Amino acid sequence: MNKVHYWLLLKIAEMPKVFIYGIGLVIALALMLGAIVTAVWLDQSRIAQRHDTALRIFQSVTAEGVDLLNQLAGQDDLNCSDRGLVSLNAHLLGTRYLREIGLLDHERRLICSTSLGPLSVPIKGNYPVQITRSGVEMLVNVPLTMAGKKQAATIIQRPRVNVVISPFATDDLYTSSDVVWLSTTDGLFVLHTRVDSKKIPRMKARAERLTSSRFLWRGLSYELVSMTPGLDVVLQTQRSLLNIARQDLLLLALFAGTLLIAVLTVGTITPYVLRLSGLVKRIGFLCDDAHLMLLYQPVFDLQTMRPMGCEVLARLKEKDKIWSPDQMIPAIVDAELERRFDHAVMRKAIRELAVHFPRREEGKFSIALNCFPKSIDANRLVPLLKNALQASERDDFEICIEVTEHSLSSELIGDVQQLKSQGFLIAVDDFGTGYSNLKSVTQLSPDLLKIDGSFVYELEGDTVRSNLIPEIVRIAIAVNAQTVAEGIEKMEQVELLRAEGVRYGQGYALGRPMDVAAFVVFMTSFQ
Repeated sequence: MNKVHYWLLLKIAEMPKVFIYGIGLVIALALMLGAIVTAVWLDQSRIAQRHDTALRIFQSVTAEGVDLLNQLAGQDDLNCSDRGLVSLNAHLLGTRYLREIGLLDHERRLICSTSLGPLSVPIKGNYPVQITRSGVEMLVNVPLTMAGKKQAATIIQRPRVNVVISPFATDDLYTSSDVVWLSTTDGLFVLHTRVDSKKIPRMKARAERLTSSRFLWRGLSYELVSMTPGLDVVLQTQRSLLNIARQDLLLLALFAGTLLIAVLTVGTITPYVLRLSGLVKRIGFLCDDAHLMLLYQPVFDLQTMRPMGCEVLARLKEKDKIWSPDQMIPAIVDAELERRFDHAVMRKAIRELAVHFPRREEGKFSIALNCFPKSIDANRLVPLLKNALQASERDDFEICIEVTEHSLSSELIGDVQQLKSQGFLIAVDDFGTGYSNLKSVTQLSPDLLKIDGSFVYELEGDTVRSNLIPEIVRIAIAVNAQTVAEGIEKMEQVELLRAEGVRYGQGYALGRPMDVAAFVVFMTSFQ
């Protein structure tokens, strides 16, 4: 899990804009999907309600027609006389959806009707009879003249009699869906359609596979098929997102709102993602051996011009990126990982030098380790350093703990004295740049005072800072400490420092920071 967490943070750092806009895009897509689903659900609800209404109408129409046919079929006195037609009209007046009643002869020819009266010549229509699954005989799309208008009528019949359904009822049915199917003994038959005839076979195949109402997604459109058990009609409607958008402003409004929310989201998450991309969020994963890159800068005895030790400088390596102190130190402090970082540097430095650096025959080799103020805890440092030295099996190493002058406080005195009592050296780093006085330095009782490089840089000029070097040397003598000059960039500075009584020095003129392999080669050249 930690590896996944670190990998994610690293990717955010490498591509913050991708994550910012990516999150915005994901939210926009999610909201758009939600908008689409909402719009489709509302549209489907309207279509389903329309289907349900049409199915109820058809059920009422067929029930009314079948009931009337059953009544008439049981009467023996049906005839085309004026009295017989009056009786038929009386039956017709009691219906809601039926417009005409006709009587048939034994050959199913129309011989009279309530609207045409008796016919001199029986009419035999050549219209196929559709027998529904419930056994109702229907003729569909029969051209009739009703109320002076030619209309396609739907007729329900049985021997001797038929009824014509009102076009108003069938119009409500036909406008409710794209395709209205009649369920017959031979399969589905098209009662009415508003779609391209080329689509009919595929729509029919899908509808025939269903046994109940179904909502189906089809790419960027949906299809709603509605049916009722025992009812001989099936309604089928297709709706595309484009059609919904054209007819429903809600979808467009939802899309506009989605884009606005996505823009606001990007603005909201940008600071958070940028914080996640900062080194401080990953620094906890980098304070280990795998990411620590140690450099060793030699420290010279200016009297003999031979190296007597080194200062350990730490960098963090993250893939191909090297984090310098000015970048990594603020992150370490912000994450409160000072102690963990220092401990990792100490263990690795002692282990690396023990493996690669040849044993010295005479004298001790000094290893200067920089410490954050929070790391100056004798109860933790003493066992850590002793265990590391014991594991290295080196008795020619001496450890010097460097404390910056800025961090000097009375709270450190006890821990520093305990470290000194255990044989560790103490150095005050960047001396002269802080506000310590002789009293605080005396209480600390350091072994070394390190003169900040800014004093050495101005050494050749007659400046206030350069004139402070002799004063620092006098302070060191007063507290029984030696001085180390940092930042020596010219060999001429060595002579001047030596003349001022400075004992040790380090800087590019003497030796640059090097990895352990180069450092060993460099040190070997002085043997």
